[in-house]
Amino acid sequence: MKRLVLSLFFVCAFAALTISTAFASPPNLTGTWRVQQTGPNGTMMSTIVLTQNGNTIVGRNAANGNGFSGQFVDDSKINGKWNGPGGAGWLTVYASPNGHSFNGSWGYNGRKENGTFVANKILPPSPITAKGTWNLTGAGGPVMFGGRMACKESGKAVVCVSGGIALNGAFKATDKVRGKWNSTQGSGWFSFWFNGDNNSFNGLWGRGADTSPPIGRFVGQRSLNG
Repeated sequence: MKRLVLSLFFVCAFAALTISTAFASPPNLTGTWRVQQTGPNGTMMSTIVLTQNGNTIVGRNAANGNGFSGQFVDDSKINGKWNGPGGAGWLTVYASPNGHSFNGSWGYNGRKENGTFVANKILPPSPITAKGTWNLTGAGGPVMFGGRMACKESGKAVVCVSGGIALNGAFKATDKVRGKWNSTQGSGWFSFWFNGDNNSFNGLWGRGADTSPPIGRFVGQRSLNG
């Protein structure tokens, strides 16, 4: 009986250790953020302040009184809540590994998704360039872009390759690239919104014309290994 108890103890201890180390080092999201939110009322920009303590996040939008809280459930995903003068609801957030970008979806309590958002942390600025190698991670919706992506840049034109997908776009603003993608799986549009430090971006993609709604989201983090 004693051996059985000890065996169960070590099994449980190992399982607890495995679970706790599975997301022991989430990115640090503490700071001030610029958020682009979409919903039934269109697209709007706002500024929020987030504070992180371990795996827990709290935040506030001083302009409209909305508050936020949530917790990392793995290295990149946060399940959270929001509340404010306009009601209350849920949030699902996907953060980039370096903690400089995040995106996700939101809705009212008991309802399906009402809109999406992308956000970049306000950091000391660096000249923006798409040139280089990026590590892509799906962050909501169907996964089209993942793994490594190599980009070249000439003037405002940007050409990238990710697996069997070719991306051809151009800078539409100093920090935003938009264009078309093509692969054996079809074609559509994409957009990148770069963080000010030029080390990460939020991505959206859709199928067909660039006026079609986004289908999926992904984050890109610059590869330091080339």
